[in-house]
Formats: sequence, C-alpha cells, structure tokens
Amino acid sequence: MPFAPCLSVKDTAASIAFYKQLGFDVDSSTASPGDDIHMLLYQGGFCAMLYSNADLKDWLPVLADTPIGFAGMFYLAVDDFDGAHDRISRHAEIIKDTDTDHTGQRMFYFRDPDGYVIGVNDQAALQASDLGKYA
Repeated sequence: MPFAPCLSVKDTAASIAFYKQLGFDVDSSTASPGDDIHMLLYQGGFCAMLYSNADLKDWLPVLADTPIGFAGMFYLAVDDFDGAHDRISRHAEIIKDTDTDHTGQRMFYFRDPDGYVIGVNDQAALQASDLGKYA
C-alpha cells in the first residue's frame, strides 16, 4: 500500500475551497459524525486526507506540540500539465515556476494555505522517464 498523507490544516472548509478551485474533488462521506476529516482526490485518484489540526491532535496527542506544515513536499502527476498550471496559478502561490529537472520532467511547485508544498509534473512524461517504474 502506498503512503496515504494526512495533512493537518487550520480550517478544513478553507482548505476544501482552496483545493476545489484547483480542480480537486473532496469526499467527506467516510467521516464519522463530528470527525473533521476529508479525502482529497484529483482526477478520481486519492491524493491525501485533510484533517482539522485540532481533531488530529486529539486523535494523536503525541502531535500536540507539532506545528502545521513540514519540511518536505508532495508530488502530483497530471494528464494536462499546461492546463493544471494555468488553473493552479490563478488560485495559488507558485513558489517555483515551470522548470525541467535532471530527468527531463517539467515541474512547478505551489503552496497551499497551510504551507504545504506540492510539486506538479506531467504524468505521461513521468511514466516515460527513468522514474516511471515508480509512478
């Protein structure tokens, strides 16, 4: 099973609205009553969970002193790189614009409202590269 990221967020409604503007879908049907957790999907595929910071810290008290965000990033492979860039750049802070890495991948990076960094790359180019066996 691949890693299933759970992003601790200040305001789930704000995060949901932000990600929906970027073309993501959100499924909240798995949450128990009073549980502020939501599944984040892109083009029908699972990406991460969005979890209220307060609820997450109740669930795992060991995280009580941990700030929101982290030093790292997530990657999202998309079918329409240029379309994704156009849509995301209208609604999010692009922190590193389109660049080509050592594998020939075009990528750009944006930051969400809680400081998480997401790198976006072209799904077809990723699968055709040396990294394709991991995609």
